[in-house]
Amino acid sequence: MRYFIIILIVFLGLSGYTQKIENVKIQQNNGELLLQYDLYGQTDMAYQINVLYSVDKQNWKKAEKLHGEHGDSIFPGRNKQIVIWLDLLEGLNTKMYFKLIAVYPKVIPQKKGTLTDVIGNNYNWVRFGQTQWMSENLKSTNDPSVCGSVYNYTAASNACPDNWRLPTDDDWMNLETHFGMSTAKANEFGLREVKNLKLFNDSGFVLTECKYPQTFYQNQVVAAFWTASVNKLLYMGYSDKYITRIIRLNENKISKEMRPKTEQLSVRCVKSAVYNDTVSSVSEANLNLTNKNSTFKDIYTGEKFESVNIANTIWIKKDIVGTFGYNETNDKCPAGWRLPVEQEWKDLFDYYKPSIKLENESQALGERVGSGGIWGFNMSASDYWMGSRYYIYQTFWINRDNKEDSKKLMSYPTNKSNLAGWVTKQTNEKAKMRCVLDNKEYNEYAGTIKTGNIIDNRDKKEYKTVLIDNQVWMAENLYFVSGENSKCRDDLKVNCEAFGYLYNTQVTDNVCPDGWKIPTSADWKAVLAKSANNVPLLYPFGKIGFDLLFGNEIIKDDSGKAVNNIYTTKLLFIDNGAAGYIFFDSKGKVEIEEKAKKKDMMYIRCIKK
Repeated sequence: MRYFIIILIVFLGLSGYTQKIENVKIQQNNGELLLQYDLYGQTDMAYQINVLYSVDKQNWKKAEKLHGEHGDSIFPGRNKQIVIWLDLLEGLNTKMYFKLIAVYPKVIPQKKGTLTDVIGNNYNWVRFGQTQWMSENLKSTNDPSVCGSVYNYTAASNACPDNWRLPTDDDWMNLETHFGMSTAKANEFGLREVKNLKLFNDSGFVLTECKYPQTFYQNQVVAAFWTASVNKLLYMGYSDKYITRIIRLNENKISKEMRPKTEQLSVRCVKSAVYNDTVSSVSEANLNLTNKNSTFKDIYTGEKFESVNIANTIWIKKDIVGTFGYNETNDKCPAGWRLPVEQEWKDLFDYYKPSIKLENESQALGERVGSGGIWGFNMSASDYWMGSRYYIYQTFWINRDNKEDSKKLMSYPTNKSNLAGWVTKQTNEKAKMRCVLDNKEYNEYAGTIKTGNIIDNRDKKEYKTVLIDNQVWMAENLYFVSGENSKCRDDLKVNCEAFGYLYNTQVTDNVCPDGWKIPTSADWKAVLAKSANNVPLLYPFGKIGFDLLFGNEIIKDDSGKAVNNIYTTKLLFIDNGAAGYIFFDSKGKVEIEEKAKKKDMMYIRCIKK
C-alpha cells in the first residue's frame, strides 16, 4: 500500500491547527452517490481520506472503488467531492450511513523516555524530529557495559526489541542533518565532518568509545553501527558488504562506508515517532432504490431477460451469449429487439459517466457499466475464446448498413480491460452483442399501462398483473400443477418454466389462485377489442401490457424447421362450463375455437373475480 505523503515540517506545530471535516452533503444521481465535504487542517499536510458505510451505525464496511478526492495525498480545502457507485455497496437499504474519515500524521509530544527489552535491560530513548532513537547501544545480555553487545549484520537485523528496528541509511542521514551536516554531504559516502559530536551527547544520544574485534583506523577512537539498508553498490563488487556508520569520536567525523557483513558492530534501534490520528464525520442518506428495470420473456423461446431503461432507450441487461461476425447477428436478439445504433451507445456512456471530471474517466466508466446491481449494466470486460487471451472480444456491434462485406476500420463501443470507450477494428472481425428494444415509442405510453403483482398462496409463485378495460389480468401464463390435467410442453420442465403449464379441458376455476378465475370468451374479446386485433400490441413491451408468449406448437416442415417462422399459442376460456380457446400465431392470426377437444392442451391466463 502506498504511504500517503508526509510533508517534512515541524510537527509540533500541529497542535495549533484544527483538524475537522464539515459541511458533508450527499446527493444521489441514479446509481451514483456524490459525497461533498470540507476538510480543515494544516494546509501543507496531506491526509488520507476513507469512506465507510453502514445500515445501523454499528457495523461499518469500507467503500471500495471510489473516485475523486479520497485515498492518499488529499490536502485541506473546501467543496471536495467523492463519487461512490451504489451497486458496489453491500446490503443497500433505503437509509444508509456514511462515515468520512481523515487520517493524518502526528508526532508524539514526548522527547525522552525509557523502554525495557525482553531480558530486562532498561534503555533510554530520545526523539529527534519524527524518529525515536535508543540513546544507548543494544545489549544481548545483562552486561552493564555501556558499549553493549556487538553483532554481525544478520544478527543485527533481528536484534531490536519488539516495535523497534535497525535504523536505515536514511534514518542516519536525517540524524546527521539534525546535528548540522548538510543534506548533500549526508548523501555522500566516505568521511564527512560533523559540526560538533558533543551535540550528540548533550542531546542524550550517548556516543562512547568501544573496542571491536576488527580494526578501523590507526589510533582509532570509534563507535561503529550497522544500518538496515541493503547494499546499493552491488555493481562495484560489494555484494558481501553493507552500509555502516563509523563515528570518529576524536575527530568530529562520521564515515559512511561499506563493511563486510561478518564484522561485529554495535546496534542502535529506532522507532517512528509518528502515529496516525483521525477525525471523522457521519452523515445519513435516504436512498432511492428503484430503477427502470423490468423482466420479460422472449415471445418464442420463453427465455427470461432483464431490461433497463437508459437515456430513453430500453436495453437488455446482459450480453447475448457468444461472439459473432456481423453477418451472424441476424435473429440473435430476442423477438422485438435489435442491435443499437451508434448514438444509443453514446447516450449510454453519457448516462453512466461520473458527474465530476476525472482523469481516469474511462476506468470509472468501465467500473460503472461493468457492475451488476440495480443500476449496473453488466457490460463484459473480457471474453476469452478457447481459453486463449489472444482472442479477446470486448467490442460490441453497432447497427450499421455498410459493413457486411467491408473490411473498413470503424469505431465500436468496448469495455476492454475495464476501460470503457471506443476502439477501432475491422468490420469483418467478431464482436459481442447487446440488444435494444425496437419499439422506440414504448416509453411514451408505458406510463399508461397499469401493472401490479400477486402471490399465489398455494405455491408462493408471484405473477405480474395488468389492468385492461377495468379487468385485472395475469400478465403471465399460469404456473400451477393440476395433476394429470396439466403438463409441460414436450414433457420438459424447462418449457413450464419458460411458458407455464398446459392444461386440458378438465380443469375448473379452482386451478386459478383464490379470488381469480378462468376468463370467458367475452373477456378475451374485450382484450382483442382493446388491441384492435393487432396481435403485436399484446407482445411484451406492446401497448397493452399483456405479454403474450407463443408456447404451443411450432409449425414445422419435414426437416423440423419452423415453417415461415410461425409460432402459435392457445389460451383457455370457459363459457357456461364449456371449454374453448383463443388461438394466436406469430403472423398475426387470431381465431376463437368455441369448443376445445379433450386432446387440446392450452395455457391459462387468470382474471380477477
